[in-house]
Amino acid sequence: MLATGPAFSRGLEEFELQLRRTPPVTTPFVEYRFSHLLKKPLRSSGTLEYRADGALIRNVESPYRELTEVSGDQVRITRGSKSPRTLSLQRAPQLRVLLGSFRALLEGRLVPLQQDFEVALAEDAARWTLTLKPRDAQLAKHLASIEVFGSGDRPSCLRAMEPDGDGALTLMDKASMDSASTRTAPAAAAASPTREQLERLCRGSARHAEPTNK
Repeated sequence: MLATGPAFSRGLEEFELQLRRTPPVTTPFVEYRFSHLLKKPLRSSGTLEYRADGALIRNVESPYRELTEVSGDQVRITRGSKSPRTLSLQRAPQLRVLLGSFRALLEGRLVPLQQDFEVALAEDAARWTLTLKPRDAQLAKHLASIEVFGSGDRPSCLRAMEPDGDGALTLMDKASMDSASTRTAPAAAAASPTREQLERLCRGSARHAEPTNK
């Protein structure tokens, strides 16, 4: 049986200890962004890095080059050869929360997420799902929920949904990324994955991830 909400099979603090890692931490990712205005998802890939100094780096390598550096409340974005843009996260609450959730997952510190989210944990043996729903009503107008699927001590897929059904799905598990890439290879362009297939892959990604002993 799955344990959720107040009926956690264990406390969030205990689960956090299972995921906690010491920075620097780097992980590859493949992101698919959905929009009702698009016929198929937009795919991008690169790496996520959480440095020892607390900075979060999102380096998109394909299909374009974009470097996002988050340090404190400042975000610096450099796309291709263009001049960098700097913005304050205080003026972009949705981006602040999304980037904060990535930082928390990469480091394995989940308890602070309760400041911005209602947090629910579901576990089934080594597999688990973490569901985050915004507490702030204004933020909830832009972000409906974040679901994180994983196994053992590693998150495998993150699914961020907007109230209108648009959103993004980020794979962080090699087996799942390889599976998705097989479908998007040039020779199999006609078999480009549908949103339904990607959603199923995200939910099932925890099955590919093996628990890691510390």
